[in-house]
Amino acid sequence: MNSSWDNSTFTWYSIDSAFEVTPILKFWLFLVFDVYAIICTIFVLYHLLSERQARNALHNHIPIILLFLASAFEWIDIPFQLQYFHTGIVYPSTPILCLIWWFIDWGFYYIIAVLLVFASFERHILIFHSHLVATRRKRLIFHYVPILIILLLMCTFYAVAIFAPICESTFAYDENLCGVHACYGTIPFFVTVEQLVFGAAPICLIAIFSMTLLVRVIRQKHRIHGAIQWKKQRKLAIQMISLSLLYMAFSLPFTIIDLVRLYEQSDWGGEVLPLFFFLSYFTILLLPYVCLSNLPGLWKKLQICPTRQQRVGAIVPHA
Repeated sequence: MNSSWDNSTFTWYSIDSAFEVTPILKFWLFLVFDVYAIICTIFVLYHLLSERQARNALHNHIPIILLFLASAFEWIDIPFQLQYFHTGIVYPSTPILCLIWWFIDWGFYYIIAVLLVFASFERHILIFHSHLVATRRKRLIFHYVPILIILLLMCTFYAVAIFAPICESTFAYDENLCGVHACYGTIPFFVTVEQLVFGAAPICLIAIFSMTLLVRVIRQKHRIHGAIQWKKQRKLAIQMISLSLLYMAFSLPFTIIDLVRLYEQSDWGGEVLPLFFFLSYFTILLLPYVCLSNLPGLWKKLQICPTRQQRVGAIVPHA
């Protein structure tokens, strides 16, 4: 990927370096991971949506939304990148494709980040202050409304930034992502909101909420006598912490380098920035597996089914 964005306000460009991943390697890595991610996403969503108890559980609502957002990457974003890595050209080469691509690639990615912030904060409520979501009205106020506000505000932000005629974007059809970024990257307000509010702040808040959640759950073990109740709290904490670690592991390096380059107006980290930008997609590609690992009931079913088949085979007499 050899693309450039350079102006007096905003700088984001990738350069050829020893750390650059070759297009053919990107193609095969994305292809393999995307195929299995699609299968896993469908499998987990089917389980979460088909079973009433799992579907109604408040702690599963954010993972369900995250999986739907990830599906947009798996079915639209990644396939377009595969096509580019294979041919070197964005096809179909139309402005509307680039606009939709940017909306998914940048908008959905940061929506996932902000939803994780809310989820990591809400997990404290679900575990230690469950009375705040004990009634339908309280669930509406403290659970459903915040999620709806996040989705509406962020979709509106990126709809205006990308689709509204606030500036004129340049579409580079011979570069991945049509040149990586839309023209709103030249407008200080949009850059500041995206980089600080949607980029840096979520990582800090996710880390704080997750660490304090872990500490509170560990301390709670010594206060409550019911092992079943503590195991339930531990399960809710592990689900949130694993999602948080996944996001921070692949997003933190890219965010740090991007912020330094933006506000110091320097080329620091330019050689490794394309690599970390590429690795940030694995937040999406590995998300279904993290969600799957946090569904112990589903794992038990998968273990029981082969056992039953073996027993049936052992009971049926041979002719």
